[in-house]
Amino acid sequence: MISVKYFNSGMSGAPSLTNNWGDLIALLDACLVTGFALKTVNSLTCADGVATATISSGHSYAVGQVVTIAGCNEAAYNGEQRVTNVTSTTFQFAVAGTPTSPATTTSAISAKVAHLGWDKPFSGTNKAAYRSADVQSNRHYLRVDDAVKVAGAGVAGGADYTTTWAKWANVGICESMTDIDTPVGAQAPFDPARPTRNWAQVGANQWGWHKWYHARQGGSDFAGDGGASVKSWVLIGDGRTFYLLISYTGGGRSFYSFGDPIGFKTADGYSTMLCADDVADSNSGLSYVGQFNGYGLVASLDCTGKLLLRDYSQLGNPVRWGATSLQLSNGQSVSGRGSMPFPNGPDYAFWLLPMYMIQESAHARGLLPGIFWMPQNLPYTDLTIVDNVAGYAGRKFMLLRQAYVGNQEAMIAFDMTGPWR
Repeated sequence: MISVKYFNSGMSGAPSLTNNWGDLIALLDACLVTGFALKTVNSLTCADGVATATISSGHSYAVGQVVTIAGCNEAAYNGEQRVTNVTSTTFQFAVAGTPTSPATTTSAISAKVAHLGWDKPFSGTNKAAYRSADVQSNRHYLRVDDAVKVAGAGVAGGADYTTTWAKWANVGICESMTDIDTPVGAQAPFDPARPTRNWAQVGANQWGWHKWYHARQGGSDFAGDGGASVKSWVLIGDGRTFYLLISYTGGGRSFYSFGDPIGFKTADGYSTMLCADDVADSNSGLSYVGQFNGYGLVASLDCTGKLLLRDYSQLGNPVRWGATSLQLSNGQSVSGRGSMPFPNGPDYAFWLLPMYMIQESAHARGLLPGIFWMPQNLPYTDLTIVDNVAGYAGRKFMLLRQAYVGNQEAMIAFDMTGPWR
């Protein structure tokens, strides 16, 4: 199985993300669990270790994309394959050995965009719980509630949600679950005085706490969802961690993540991380993208919206964390806005640096998998893919611009080659 996969809203057959409740569940299902863009392969041949699949009706697979081939009698063709070349009706990938050519089948040969291989153990109407299928992971659950918000029973000032308001999913880490509505054990976020605070209305203007928005505009949640326009999004991950960036009406991206870091502690069973918007009160005014989660992971040591299930001691309630990297000058605190020249003079190179997870208590918990800090100042345009990074020969990186502080931009990099661990 190819560990690292990348998805975006521009891919053919990708889920549309709009202002409909449940859209975020459909996106996560497609990328984490099911795949998408299923096509019938009309013919599949092999020559000199290169397979050529023909889809006469056309396809939109891209070089570097991972597809799943199924239905061939010859096992060498089946499974996850990384696309190496495309035309409008064909795509190619490498195969091992010398399988029969053309491929044979007892039914039909199919291709689809491969998913990350996660599990979805529980679900409900516009709700889902996801977790890594990797037995080496912490196996904690990401609970996602993208259902319409309703009035809390007995809540003073409680009211049903108005459909024109911003749309979001309440998200949280659950140590275990018995069904979609019953978390068991540790949770993040968690308020001991109000255990349901993240999942139900517990006060006026309070429908949850940690949120992944998929339709919003400036101002408070009551200001509107920005209309029914389709939002662009990017998701990249492996079998244990993923990062999700969603466009915001008016420009910029919201930055979210879930999964396991590369921990510094042996058997760190409570290191599962979450990055979300920390918005307990829907009347809070949004002035700029990233305001409620510290601009995602591009701002050094900003702990807003970032949680670990428990402290490194494995005890207590959730703790906050922030990301950082090697500081090349006293003033650098934002990825992609550094003072290092591009290219760097001594090696005439483009640099990327590992990113560290630091608890709010200043303890270094681990490395963030697959994501890299940029010490240079916006050296490339958004969504550029590069393979010229110093110290990482043979690896490709996708560079994404991310909003911070009003209309300014930062930049972050993701390893598209892997493995991340």
